[in-house]
Amino acid sequence: MFFQVLVVAILFWASSFWLQRRYLNALECLFAWIAKQLAIAGRKRARDERKQLTKKWILPGMKEQNDSGSENPRQRDRGDGVNMLLSPPMKNRLNVRVEECCDLITSGLALVLEDEVTQRFVAAPAPAGKWNLLTRNLRQRKRYLNWQLRLVWLLGWLIRYALLVPMRTAACCLCLFMISGLTLLLGHLPDWHFKKQLVELVLRQCFCITAGCLPMIRRFHNREYRPTRGICVCNHTSPLDVLVLMCDGNYSLTGQVHDGILGIFQRALSRVSHHMWFDRRQLNDREGLGLVLRMHCSAKDRPPVLLFPEGTCINNTAVMQFKKGSFAVSDIVHPVAIRYDRRFGEAFWDSARYSMLRYMLMVVSSWCICCDVWYMAPFSRCADESPVEFSNRVKAAIAAQADIDDLPWDGNLKRWSPVRDWQ
Repeated sequence: MFFQVLVVAILFWASSFWLQRRYLNALECLFAWIAKQLAIAGRKRARDERKQLTKKWILPGMKEQNDSGSENPRQRDRGDGVNMLLSPPMKNRLNVRVEECCDLITSGLALVLEDEVTQRFVAAPAPAGKWNLLTRNLRQRKRYLNWQLRLVWLLGWLIRYALLVPMRTAACCLCLFMISGLTLLLGHLPDWHFKKQLVELVLRQCFCITAGCLPMIRRFHNREYRPTRGICVCNHTSPLDVLVLMCDGNYSLTGQVHDGILGIFQRALSRVSHHMWFDRRQLNDREGLGLVLRMHCSAKDRPPVLLFPEGTCINNTAVMQFKKGSFAVSDIVHPVAIRYDRRFGEAFWDSARYSMLRYMLMVVSSWCICCDVWYMAPFSRCADESPVEFSNRVKAAIAAQADIDDLPWDGNLKRWSPVRDWQ
């Protein structure tokens, strides 16, 4: 029995990549059909609106005839002109001018109400004409849905919330208990010479199983540049960034001390490997972190340190200001770029709006979390280059590799209002 289970597990593990590709291909075909249906529904609605506008503005005297039974030539000419003016395929000059003015007013209000910074702290909107059948998008698409799309959305809702969510939630809870139990067991082992390799192997498999339960589909590029020591810097979207990278390597983590699920996860990892947790509100913690990082980088038997220099989660449409402290510790850094495909699910964690439990519910109720990871060649600091200039150069390279915007603004603008604090 054990041998049969082992064979099935090996076959499933070997075919997981093939199954993931088939799953993504099926979703892409479904989304293409949805986009086609949305376009058809939009054109039909536009035709109906033009017909209603025509019926509303046709003059009642256009089709009146004179007493002799023949139509008045003047009325006929006037009626033909109005019919041409108000026919569904054409618009009169007044409507065109009004629409142009509305477009200009809309653009002006958008510039006043929106800017290139605050829109990076909320989930990015779906592209026009695209829909992934997720519940939170139904309100935006409600007026454009025909009966086929409503039926497909209902079937998708039933599949996700009646089948996938219970299975994924139970699997993720078991994975959390598994990681806690295994780290507790490994933490009590003597310091044998193979303990480090054993811990790395067990943790990597645990992270891969957890990522598969969500599920997360990962595509790694340029693995020859995967860091083995030193400082590794990466753009930050959510705690899933750590899960993605730990599936392919071993890192020492740094970050804000958390409670709840993340706190359990942090304490479990600290039992078996070296990690640095701090409170960003405490000045002593932030100052001591630089000293600990220098000591860690100088040790040859330590894994690379994974840093997120932005200091907060950004919605994966831009890379914001990197803190210079990460680049003052070492003259060599290993950049990593991560980009998520929002068609299949939103990976961004809006911590100001959603708790970790609510965020995980949104993740497991998505179709999947699909991401691309690019390892990049190490960057060396020039002799006449300051830490700020070095961080900006690395940030620009990460943004270019992930094909997202490069912004100079501080991500901590999400946590405080500059207008209120500068008054």
